[in-house]
Amino acid sequence: MKAQGLGIFLIEHDIHNVMKLCDRASVMKNGQLVGTVNVDEVTDEDILSMIILGKKPAKAA
Repeated sequence: MKAQGLGIFLIEHDIHNVMKLCDRASVMKNGQLVGTVNVDEVTDEDILSMIILGKKPAKAA
């Protein structure tokens, strides 16, 4: 589907699947968008930090 230019919206709670399957990840906390990052520019820990602290990593700004 990617080769055809089609996007897929995936709701996933397993960080390993996100890092393996996605090009970008958007994180929400308390119903608010924390941010969207390219998964090849961040680590699992960066995304977990977004989830827990509600802040986008500085390197992904």
